[in-house]
Amino acid sequence: KAIRLGRHVMLDRNSRKSQILTIRQGMDLLKNGVYVCTFPEGTRSKTGRLAPFKNGAFKMAHKVKAPVIPVSIVGSGSAMPHYWLMPFQAPSKVAKVIIHDPISSEDKTEAELVRQVRAKIIEGLPEDQRPTEEEENEENKENKK
Repeated sequence: KAIRLGRHVMLDRNSRKSQILTIRQGMDLLKNGVYVCTFPEGTRSKTGRLAPFKNGAFKMAHKVKAPVIPVSIVGSGSAMPHYWLMPFQAPSKVAKVIIHDPISSEDKTEAELVRQVRAKIIEGLPEDQRPTEEEENEENKENKK
């Protein structure tokens, strides 16, 4: 109930209809000047390294020409491990949030936007949270499609 009252946009990953509706709702919010916070990996990383991005958030921003503000979260896996559904205990570690300068979505393709945002997020992460070279090469191949 609190999520609905907060006007959060909910996504059912198993429903194509929900995915389309979520993108439309997000685009409407962006058009109205509302900032939309998304987590482009779609889930928390099991390894602690940055995982591949889903394209929904970038599709929304690109279509309405909204800027994207990259955010690097350092130590989130230690502060709240992936297997915690809710924080049942106070974390013994602290996460650090780095907010980067906005990246315009105008005058670039959606794939270029993804690459620029991802590079900026990686720049703010320590080595042990960055994707391996092999993982990053695979991500780059996907983004060129």
